[in-house]
Amino acid sequence: MNGNGPRNLSADDIKLALSRADQIASLHGEELLATYEDWPPVLEFLASEECPKTYLPVLTVMLVARSLRDKEHLDVLAIQKKASDRGYASASIARELIPFATQAGIDFRTTSTQVMNNQPFTFKERVLPDMAGARVRPAYAKFYKAALRVQQMRSDEAGGLLSLVFFLRRVTTESQPDVIYVDGGRGALLTVVDEMSAFVRGNSEGGKVGQAFAAAVLDLLFPQATVRMGKVNDPSASIPGDVQVGDGQRLWLWSEIKQKPVVTADAQTFLKRVSDAGGDRAWYLALANRPYPHNLDVRKLKRMADNCRTEWSVYQDPMEVLTDVLPKVSGTADDVTAALILRFARRLHESGVSTALQGRWGELADTFC
Repeated sequence: MNGNGPRNLSADDIKLALSRADQIASLHGEELLATYEDWPPVLEFLASEECPKTYLPVLTVMLVARSLRDKEHLDVLAIQKKASDRGYASASIARELIPFATQAGIDFRTTSTQVMNNQPFTFKERVLPDMAGARVRPAYAKFYKAALRVQQMRSDEAGGLLSLVFFLRRVTTESQPDVIYVDGGRGALLTVVDEMSAFVRGNSEGGKVGQAFAAAVLDLLFPQATVRMGKVNDPSASIPGDVQVGDGQRLWLWSEIKQKPVVTADAQTFLKRVSDAGGDRAWYLALANRPYPHNLDVRKLKRMADNCRTEWSVYQDPMEVLTDVLPKVSGTADDVTAALILRFARRLHESGVSTALQGRWGELADTFC
């Protein structure tokens, strides 16, 4: 990556790196096993009872850092900014990594975001070979050897290994299958579209359902890209919108999702934020506006988008989104139906929707499989 320096690692940089790694893990996990064939035993050891719980998440923090900056610009062992001019805020990465892993079903044997404040890393500016006590010294030696390997990696290598960590530590459950089979043709697809639209209209959980819906649709439409979800209703977010699409470290589509009635001024505010950020593609999903079609002046928004030179799509109902997008998704009707069911289930889980509501969607989806 470029030489912007470790101090410029933002929360959004980190979130995008995590999202991309997670998507690659989902799509290419088995291939990564062959690419990094000597790493699974190392990772298995670091995740075992023979190791302190902090070692694997700390190594993963280093992988995130390296995936964002090459070794010329960042020293993964310098875990505080003041350690050197290539030091970085490892604790900031940990604060993003652990909640992300918990939502994505990735088991680091801890849900604490304070892994960098545990021994032997507490208050340390740099990871050194002799930091551990006698009891855990053999385990620490293996951890340190792995850290030295990460230190020498290119950014793309570290990104791939980060994906492998996610792939190996993913906790699979019966409610999150990898593959389902649908044999109902176009009729089944139309039924799923009806049921999903009704499900999104009838459930919000503070906007999490709408965000999961948008992310699932974008997953299908852009299968080779990274689709990331931000925090719902986060006023501190520096990136416009709730769900973004990107390629590597570059975002190129921004979307905002509302599950409450909105008016033209709301959409204009979002469009201006996208334009001010240099964006030229935007979606606005006003998913609760179907009963109030005159709340949004679509022509006025189109004129504003044209003036901003932004490709602009506005939808006022989940059915409208699916009707427009699904014909553009490759595959048979059964392929699209299966992918839509799975991606929505996965995104509901990632967005933190309640287990009860995830179960309701799972029961509904079972009727099509």
